Amino acid sequence: MTASTHSQDGYRMVAWGGWVGIAGNLTLGAAKLTGGILGTSQALVADAVDTLGDAVTSIVVVLGAWRARRPADERHPYGHGKAEVLAGRTIAVIIMAVGVIFGYRAVTKILSPETLSPPALWTIWLAVASIVVKEAMARYKMHLGRKIHSESLIADALNHRSDVFTSMLAAAGITAAVYLGPEWRFLDAAAAVIICLIIFGVGVTVFRRTGSALMDEAVDGSTLATIRKAATGVEGVRGTEKLFTRRSGLETHVELHVEVDGHMTVGDAHDIATRVSQAIRDAVPAATHVTVHIEPHELEGEGLREQDVKGSREPGSQV
Repeated sequence: MTASTHSQDGYRMVAWGGWVGIAGNLTLGAAKLTGGILGTSQALVADAVDTLGDAVTSIVVVLGAWRARRPADERHPYGHGKAEVLAGRTIAVIIMAVGVIFGYRAVTKILSPETLSPPALWTIWLAVASIVVKEAMARYKMHLGRKIHSESLIADALNHRSDVFTSMLAAAGITAAVYLGPEWRFLDAAAAVIICLIIFGVGVTVFRRTGSALMDEAVDGSTLATIRKAATGVEGVRGTEKLFTRRSGLETHVELHVEVDGHMTVGDAHDIATRVSQAIRDAVPAATHVTVHIEPHELEGEGLREQDVKGSREPGSQV
């Protein structure tokens, strides 16, 4: 499988995960919203709005995958992979906005206790059903996101996981409001406030996580070691020096300096560079862009060494 095929398949998997989220969240959100309104539960309404907001974030995931899978063009020679990361950041902003808006609504209910009505007992079961469905969706998307290194799917999975806890709080708040008497009805709205705080916290976490990807964070140490091992396994390579990596959506960009016999011809050195590039692509299927810089082995004392570079990028010429 080529690196291009690998990334295209990955973006299709991201889109599929997004469609699963859209269908599941719309169905579950509509059921909880209807139940929350008819059963007069503030906690369930807040939980429902969060779930419907997740449907919007899943739409963002699909749109991000659609944009990211577009091939490179003259204006975007490195492709559109970061659109997938931007989708994850958009999700973070939506999550935080939902937390603030509905947190404020719940606080106003607590400050005006005369407006509170006792929630219906059956709304508890809607919250319990939400716990089961959301946990299943979170596990599926987290597994898929980690498998293909998708920031938007992982962001969506974290969002689903927060919904598990918010549904637990909703169930607890409803139960307390039903069984503890009229003076404890505020616990339903109080649960809604806590739910919104959790929602906002998840948004902050996702926002920070996607920021690392947008700032061209290097790949993990295991992948760096795999790249060096693949390069040194090519006949004619005497050693490796500087290694720069960054992620662009599901794709990995690699720039590596390798040492060869300083007396070989330019043609032979170019042949080694080509084989090193292919070896890296074979070892790391996500490596869609690989640049190999050739340096003479006799001058190995010049420049930065492997231990001086941890994935950061310094200005310099490249071939």
